[in-house]
Amino acid sequence: MRRKQIYLDDASERALKRLAARTGRSEAFHIREALQRYLATGGEGADDPLERLIGLVADEAGPDDVAEEHDHYLYGVPKERA
Repeated sequence: MRRKQIYLDDASERALKRLAARTGRSEAFHIREALQRYLATGGEGADDPLERLIGLVADEAGPDDVAEEHDHYLYGVPKERA
């Protein structure tokens, strides 16, 4: 293994310390594990919620009210404007 130094913001450091204490694993273990998962995806998020929106609406031209009626298209909520 090679030694590396990283900088963390205060909130990340606190969360990492809590995770290490809760799991009984070192902070370095969790950093290595997270980095391995990140690199395995090619540096992209494994489950980007925005990517799930692609192809959600079958109409190639697409509706023109997506901004106003996004709840309808995402969750099936009845449209507010008829």
